[in-house]
Order: sequence, then C-alpha cells, then structure tokens
Amino acid sequence: MAARYAELEPIPDSLHLNGQHLRSSDHTLLDRIAEQGSPLAQEVIVFLREWWSESHEINLTTSGSTGQPKTMTVSRESMMASARLSLRTFGLKAGMKALLCLSPNFIAGKMMIVRAMVGKLELITTQISADPLEGLSQRVDFAAMVPFQLSHTIAKNPETLDLISKLIIGGSAIDKQLVHSIQTLSTQVFHTYGMTETLSHIAIRQLNGEGASENFWPLEGIRIKADSRKCLVAEVPFLKEKTIATNDLIEIMPDGSFRVIGRADDVIITAGNKIHPLRVEEKLATFVNTTFVVGSIPDNKAGALPVLVVEGRLDAGKLMQLWQQMEQVLEAREMPRHIFFAEEIPMIASGKVNRRQLNDWLVQKMNREA
Repeated sequence: MAARYAELEPIPDSLHLNGQHLRSSDHTLLDRIAEQGSPLAQEVIVFLREWWSESHEINLTTSGSTGQPKTMTVSRESMMASARLSLRTFGLKAGMKALLCLSPNFIAGKMMIVRAMVGKLELITTQISADPLEGLSQRVDFAAMVPFQLSHTIAKNPETLDLISKLIIGGSAIDKQLVHSIQTLSTQVFHTYGMTETLSHIAIRQLNGEGASENFWPLEGIRIKADSRKCLVAEVPFLKEKTIATNDLIEIMPDGSFRVIGRADDVIITAGNKIHPLRVEEKLATFVNTTFVVGSIPDNKAGALPVLVVEGRLDAGKLMQLWQQMEQVLEAREMPRHIFFAEEIPMIASGKVNRRQLNDWLVQKMNREA
C-alpha cells in the first residue's frame, strides 16, 4: 500500500510557511528562519530538514503518558497517506490556511506540517502555549489543539476562536464542562482519536453543531474491532504494520461507531471490583471546577484504593461540599478513599496526565504520611 501511494504522488519538497514559500533547495532561506524565526518556526525547519534528507523514514517519539517514551520510525509515504485522509475528511483544499500551535517534536505537530505540504496549504505558526491564538489576526481554515489549550482560550480569549473554521482536539479525553462551553461557538470542533502509532487521528467525533455525537466514527478505510480484553484493534491500510492493538477499552455500537471507556492499564481493581477512572472523571467533571484526576494507591487488603488528586487546595467547607456531591453521583465502589492536593498535576507535552509520574508521586506521598 505504501508503494502505491508513493507512485501516485512524489515526496513534496516545498512548504508555504508564514507567507514564505520554502523549498528544499533554498538553503539560505531555511538557514535564516532557523536562526531568526520564531521558536516554533525554527522547530518546523528542524522537521523539514529531516523530511528532505536522504533518509526514507522519519523518527517519531511516543507521548510517554503511561510509560517511558519510545522511538519508532515510519515512512514518509505512510505519513502522506495519513495526511491525505485528513485533508479529505475535513475538506481542506490548496490555498487554505492551517494553524500550527503544537510541537513538531510529537506526531500532532509533525502531521500538521505534512498536511500543509501534501495539501498545499498555507501553514501559520503561533506559539506552543496555553493561549496559542494570542496575537492571531487572520482567519484560518484548520487548527489543532490539546484540551488544555482550548479550555484556557475559552476562559481568557473566547472571541479568538471565531477566527478558526474547523478545530480538532486530541491528546486526551475531553470533559463534559469543556464540551458544554463550546456549544455556542461558530467554530466546528472535533474530538480526535489516534496515537503516534496510527500517525495521528483515525477516528473523530463532532463536539458541537448538528453533527455532535458522543461516539467516535472511524475515518474512511479504517476498520476497528475489540479484542478479548475489549480493547480497540485498528486496521490502518497505510501503515507498514497494518494492525494496531491498543490498551483502550471500547464499546462498539451497532452502527460502527465506538466509545472509549478508558485504558486497560488504568483500570483500578479494588476488592475485586473494576473501576474505570475515565468514567468516574466524567461524572466528577460536572461540578469539580479545577484540574483533577482519579488515581489509585496500593492497599494490602483491597489491592488498590481509588483516590482523587486535585490541583490546588480546598478549605474545609468546600472539601465537605465536594465529598457530599461525590456521594450523590458516584457508586459506593467508585468513591475515592482519599483526596490529595497537588500544587500541579503532572502533564506531558501533548496535554495528557503523566500517569507514571502521578503514581510515583502518590506512592511517595503515602510513604511520607505512613
């Protein structure tokens, strides 16, 4: 399949970036941007030089949200096929503008650059920050953010989102409060499902407008099924390894759409009961107004106990109110046995909770308090 894609289209050797037409042969312009451009534009040049090198493969680094980051290599043809699938899905045409505000060190940023090259889009860079639209004054047709960036933008500068026609959100789950806050936006917002191994998204769900859904729909040519663990297995035709097995627990609907329940390696087994942190977090998101995460601590009798980690602190009155609200919406087995306060919940660059670091922090905290 990769060879077939290579025959259809040559490797693109140019990119429209911030009003300039970059070509692989124009070393003077590339050097100038690499030295004098904005930090994100400089990162783009680093990726372009790898893309335009003699190597036929690109190095990718997994996010590391559940373990140590891993390095893998993929063909440029596979990345181009993924890009074409996105271009078709979102109706992106030559000359349209795409916004890059995610690091090209990770798959989301790399694929935005590849989409721009393959689709002959005008790529615009801002900054990798909580407020990536700050200073943006022109309309863009397509952009990608992580949930934290969207949440912060809505809280601080919601009017800037009107500059974006279509916005994809990926990297982690999206809570119901954030979904509710985007319902009045003119921007079409989509939640994506994918990972480094699938070269960005392979399924989407619309979050606002007439097409809004709680279910993900596989993109054209992508097939999904559940394995014996009820985890998602995806057949992705443009990958060297056609079948990708995941640790994401899913529920497949009769119409072919699916819902993500959580990760198999995040499931908390307490006294024989299975608790899915993502489902508990969805319930708590309706009234917990700060960053939080459901985790677990080891227990000699139960095996593990669910706990709630809240960023910041709550006074006694608010803590009691939180406890009473949890008792109203959670099943007895889901109730956190402890509430911990953290100055900052550890995150990785893609916006996901760093579960490994969080678990280490919880164990250290329990040892100190023992």
